[in-house]
Amino acid sequence: GSFDVMSELRVEGEALRAKFWLENAPAAKPWFQVALEGVSLGSWSETAVRIYGGPGNVIVRPKAFRLSYDGHNLATSFVGFDFEGGQAVVVHSDAIPDRLEVDPEARIYSLVTPHAQTVEVFPASNVYEAVKRIRAEDKRQPSPGVAKKAGRFTFDLWSGRYAESARLLERAAEYGLRDGLVVWHRWQRYGYDYRLPDIYPPNPEYGTLEEFRELVNVAKRLGHLFAPHDNYIDFYPDFDGFTYDSVVFRQNGTPFKAWFNYGREAQSYRARPDRLKPYVERNVRLLKEGVAPTAYFIDVWSSIAPYDYWTSEGRFQERSETQRAWGEVFEWIRRELGGDAPQISEAGHDKLIGWLDGADAQQLRVDAKASGFTWRIECEDSERIPWIDAAWHDKFILHGAGYEGRYQGGLSQREHGAYSDDYLSTEVLSGRPAMTPQPFHRDVVRVHWLLNDAMKALALDRIEKVEFAGGDIHRQYVKWERGGEVWVNRGASAWTVAGRTLGQYGFYVRAGEVEAAVELRDGRRVEWSRSPAGRYENGRKRLASGQELELPR
Repeated sequence: GSFDVMSELRVEGEALRAKFWLENAPAAKPWFQVALEGVSLGSWSETAVRIYGGPGNVIVRPKAFRLSYDGHNLATSFVGFDFEGGQAVVVHSDAIPDRLEVDPEARIYSLVTPHAQTVEVFPASNVYEAVKRIRAEDKRQPSPGVAKKAGRFTFDLWSGRYAESARLLERAAEYGLRDGLVVWHRWQRYGYDYRLPDIYPPNPEYGTLEEFRELVNVAKRLGHLFAPHDNYIDFYPDFDGFTYDSVVFRQNGTPFKAWFNYGREAQSYRARPDRLKPYVERNVRLLKEGVAPTAYFIDVWSSIAPYDYWTSEGRFQERSETQRAWGEVFEWIRRELGGDAPQISEAGHDKLIGWLDGADAQQLRVDAKASGFTWRIECEDSERIPWIDAAWHDKFILHGAGYEGRYQGGLSQREHGAYSDDYLSTEVLSGRPAMTPQPFHRDVVRVHWLLNDAMKALALDRIEKVEFAGGDIHRQYVKWERGGEVWVNRGASAWTVAGRTLGQYGFYVRAGEVEAAVELRDGRRVEWSRSPAGRYENGRKRLASGQELELPR
């Protein structure tokens, strides 16, 4: 039957808003639903010189590309453009986008978004001023665990036995590493990513239940939040009680295949969002009774976008229903564990704000020729920038800059891994708590001493402005509303600013009585921090290469 695509265009101040929806659509039938599959803006009158988006990248004069909306890629429901004529514009969708499409030859720079929506266009003197307008108009309140998670140094642990890791956390505490966050990934009953959602009791490969319980208790005694890793994106057909009614279907009537576990030769299926709750309630209550975690990590939900799906009965569900179902799970777990237990996920897109407290940031680099986790986009230049945090730093607490291998994107661990100046400078750019992949090591301690007080000083603050010094995207200045200032040089040549000389990946932070820097002195790279709590200096007698040397005193 016929139906109508409705639109409404209005100008409010300097913002343009275009609303789209369907009317008189035919009634839904099994395996049939009329919906808006994609709405996008047409061509612009000028070519974009710079494009801003994702967890944080600026891209200079790219060739045509598509970037999907998820936590590793587009991540934000708004994108920024600097046009050749000097105009800056940010485009925002209040719905859940599919992707960003860029075709410079056709001057197409557009979000593509399905279903009813309002597209907003914000012109401004620069893109960050437009982002502040989006931030000011956002009505969502931070979820209850945001304040509890903010500023916490993060141990992101993927290996180790329970008892030994507890001992190493205690060893780190002797050097002042307390009041952080421990995310423990591999512990599930049958092994990682297998037979989900059956996860309890802990896998004996890494120790006993009593040792796992003691690991959690040690973390709590040291003031750390403890978040076990869970997963409700993939259901495996060999878990107890599997039924096809609990998984998502395609429109052709076949179940939606998800992750294939090559090590176990096990095919999973995408979990059906409206059938998750009983499995979540069972697992969380077992964990609460057995080990009493104080935070919770659910994998993928802020990496993948909330998705449209079909049920086994042939009923169509819009992605907003997936969004709501995931959000309600986070709310329920937080209440069940008590104490505003922070809810954490992977990568971090901005469509779960208000339910989800934070995530590990996955800020990939741009490289058209690299394999693995990169944005494979051809362009004249690119750089990591503060972007998602420019809008949501006080509403959504990202930590780190990415899992080490993903951040490196094929480059060397020594120069670009989790303890490198490259990695640390990216954390500093957005004011994020540092993340390390070990419970104790010389580099774990030095990163904590260098960054912890400074990142706490910026916690729950908001970015006031971001500037490229002299128009150079590799030299960035960030001003915070409470007065904090950050200078980061990600360019190859030295930059002298604010009385400091910053080599490549050098930075200087000052926020109230707290300062931290990686700078050049007499041609030598040094790192230091100062705060009312203490002072740290390291003359960099060696690079962060994992060699065992005695800690500086």
